[in-house]
Amino acid sequence: MTDAGANWLDILLTFTRLGLISFGGANLAEIERVLVGQRHWITPDTLASGFALGQVMPGPNMLAMTHYGFAAGGWAGAAAATLGFYGPTALLSAAAALAWRRLLGWKWLPTIRSALLPFGGGVLLAGVLVLARGSVQNVAGAVIAAAAFALLTRTRVNPALVVIGAAALGALIGL
Repeated sequence: MTDAGANWLDILLTFTRLGLISFGGANLAEIERVLVGQRHWITPDTLASGFALGQVMPGPNMLAMTHYGFAAGGWAGAAAATLGFYGPTALLSAAAALAWRRLLGWKWLPTIRSALLPFGGGVLLAGVLVLARGSVQNVAGAVIAAAAFALLTRTRVNPALVVIGAAALGALIGL
């Protein structure tokens, strides 16, 4: 927590913008740029820990937005961040789903869908780099991150168990 007490309306508008540019989950690179670098509402550690908490909890993994909003402005900030991040995007998603259904026969639809896939991969890769830069500080951290990646890509282990195991291992070795 770096600046508790930020204006709830500013939090609402900031998280609304972040929600509207977060396709398929979150645009972590932009979230880090705005919340850590520009607004100084959270630290890189808060960003990484909030994301990890979101992976352990059931429901949408971007519940971290509530955590970030709380860090920025207490309970009013948490409510403003949650409403701003999810409210407008839920309405937009519903409208897009209805439009998608109406355009199923449109010949350009598969091309547009295919063109969006590399964009989604780029956004995810940028998020991975942001989290790695903020949370992998030494060789032990890199080994834990690589092991978690291997477990998640080569097995069907529940991601929450991987997060909890990595946290326990990190605590044991003093990270």
